[in-house]
Amino acid sequence: MNRTLPVLIVNLFFLSFTAISQNMYQYSVNLNKIENDALKVDLVTPVVKNATAVFSIPKIIPGTYSIADYGNFISNVKAWDKSGKPLPVTKLNENQWKIRNATKLHRISYTVDDIYDTEKKHKIYPMAATSFEEGKTIVLNMPGVFGFIEGLSKLPFRISFEKPAAFYASTSLEPISGNQTTDVFQVSNVDELYDYPIMYSKPDTASVQVGNCNVLVSVYSPNQQIHAKEIAGWMSDLLDAARQYLGGKLPANKYAFIYYFSDPDTKHSFPAGLGGALEHTTSSFYYLGEAPAEYLKNVIVDMSSHEFFHIITPLTIASKEVKEFNFNKAIISKHLWLYEGVTEYTSHHVQVKYGLNTVPEFLAKLSDKITNSRTHFNDSLAFTELSKNSAEKWAPQYGNVYEKGALIAACLDIYLLHLSNGRYGLRNLTYDLGVRYGRNRYFNDEELFDTIAELTYPEIKEFLIKYVAGPTPIPYEYYFGLAGIKFLPKEERQIFSFGSISMAPNEKGVVSIQQPFRPNEFGKKLGYKAGDELYAFNGIAVTPQTLNEVIDEVRAGMKEGEPFTVKIGRLVNNKIDTLVLSAPTMKVTVTDLNKLSPMENATAQQQLVQKAWLTVQDANQLHESPPANPADVASIDAIIRTIYEVISGPAGERNWQRFYSLFLPGAQMGAISGTPSGEAVFKSLTPVSYQKTSGAFFRKNGFFEEELGRNIQQFGNVANVQSSYQFRFTKDGKIEQRGVNFFTLVKSKGRWWISNLAWQNENKDLPIPPDLEKK
Repeated sequence: MNRTLPVLIVNLFFLSFTAISQNMYQYSVNLNKIENDALKVDLVTPVVKNATAVFSIPKIIPGTYSIADYGNFISNVKAWDKSGKPLPVTKLNENQWKIRNATKLHRISYTVDDIYDTEKKHKIYPMAATSFEEGKTIVLNMPGVFGFIEGLSKLPFRISFEKPAAFYASTSLEPISGNQTTDVFQVSNVDELYDYPIMYSKPDTASVQVGNCNVLVSVYSPNQQIHAKEIAGWMSDLLDAARQYLGGKLPANKYAFIYYFSDPDTKHSFPAGLGGALEHTTSSFYYLGEAPAEYLKNVIVDMSSHEFFHIITPLTIASKEVKEFNFNKAIISKHLWLYEGVTEYTSHHVQVKYGLNTVPEFLAKLSDKITNSRTHFNDSLAFTELSKNSAEKWAPQYGNVYEKGALIAACLDIYLLHLSNGRYGLRNLTYDLGVRYGRNRYFNDEELFDTIAELTYPEIKEFLIKYVAGPTPIPYEYYFGLAGIKFLPKEERQIFSFGSISMAPNEKGVVSIQQPFRPNEFGKKLGYKAGDELYAFNGIAVTPQTLNEVIDEVRAGMKEGEPFTVKIGRLVNNKIDTLVLSAPTMKVTVTDLNKLSPMENATAQQQLVQKAWLTVQDANQLHESPPANPADVASIDAIIRTIYEVISGPAGERNWQRFYSLFLPGAQMGAISGTPSGEAVFKSLTPVSYQKTSGAFFRKNGFFEEELGRNIQQFGNVANVQSSYQFRFTKDGKIEQRGVNFFTLVKSKGRWWISNLAWQNENKDLPIPPDLEKK
């Protein structure tokens, strides 16, 4: 009997392993066999218990908010049972196939066509598409390659790739096994599978360690015009700024930036100039036109910053529609202002906050967004309505999520800082939302505004209802004015012009005149033509690397009426002729729209908000106490008397600067309250959260609190004070409540501070001690 036990265990193990392996998707793809820009995909299916199964490829995916219909690139879908007998397959629609006798289903195979090089019409963005270029690169955005069986999307997926020996898989997903010619990956469900793009190519990679996070930068540049090492250098400063912006730690231990640069001589299936990026939880994929590195730097940094900050919204903070995404039907959340708008704003705000951009550069970006939003989009369309129907009815308005969405975030940030006297802004709110929901929870669309009001102020909910859920355009002059920023809808000025031409490198890497070609009066006098190559201005040579510096240098020396010369190359009879264009230097009138600039005479409050908004403060400065009136903090008696005085008064705003001046940076507050069952619970507060919770009440109600009695225990520069109180809602009205405040005070730098304040209300079972009822 004992001798048969090991055999029994082995058999049970084998049966268990077989059951487990059958209860997952087992995909295999040979990347060495690309035929006519297509891949063959094989799937050993999980167990199906229904008579029919529906095999699905996504119709829509997160992050793009548009119909993709990946199934249009899937063909030859076939199914077999375990003995190899074919099962009936019927195509239901663009993205789904019905398989009958599905209880016998064992294997599915199909062909996936390359989307980059297709001649089919489609609406898939390049950063979410596929590319199978034999010997060059293989782009695998997973929704375009792998499907799932309806009702079984929560099962694990194992993907095995046979690959060219020289190719490296750029991804943030760790393989569970592999060698020089094989990679095997495994994920827990289809949502996770679609969250990991992979780019196979000959490696051009670099690695950056930023705090706790190892960052991979991978590049495919067919003409070697840009390299991973360059981009990694640019990203290093940005990511370190992001780390500080997010409180000192990045929310992932590994992250991958994957960049695909398209050859200008290779025609892809996308509209000319279309490019962009798509975010994932721990990676982002980029499709950009290839150009010299210096020309692409600002575009790459801004775009990469945006995609990286999606790690907060919506990949951490999101609604049910995002976290339980429906790949077969366009069910979009109402809050794209949070997912795309806040992310776009944050990607620029972090750069000005940590010195990677100047304040004028940052304000110019916001100014452009106001102009773009009001010029190209419907400013009276409720943003929640735009969001909910962005994949269909309001698809033409979708671009406004990056324009007005970012402006909503900017105004919200300023308004929060204004209400909190510089102590609580948008990044504090996103942090608090992240704590509440986290990566594994979601909010319901209808509850978000109430949650934000609970975490911040009632005025913030009013802002969101009016300007995000309502049709009212945002009064930018008011909200930017809170931060001491002047808003001018229109301003004309005279400048020296180079002719109002669009300048960028051509396919040879030479600065040239690009479309749109709309020269101004001076440009017409010079005689520019579209396509002219630009070699020098006023004798100073220009390259893509020096273009901006040369323009600034030449403009600084221009004088009205003096000759202005441009050395150009012009295509004539299939040959480049070198010419010199010349015209008398002249000024032209330019109109600045929606200009933002710092006010010259900002008030103290505006300066406080502006400083909190645009400058970096260290951990102590973030909670820095404003200067105190020396009489308020000269003694124990003075500081206790002042705390009662500052929170008391008729309905209206309290002097919160005076209130904050009494507390040490990092001071804590709190109160004992009772649950319905009678259990005592301590609720912790900070001076900031006290202002948020009590300030709204004070604005609408009178509140008068007075001290009844006091006990003091003092040892040198430390004191514990028990102070009994009572409060009324009118100055001479009835007493509403009594209790005891417990202060911890410290004397430092010649004044007294409140280090801690906690209180307990009196009740019938807990009267105020007799020795505290009198001063």
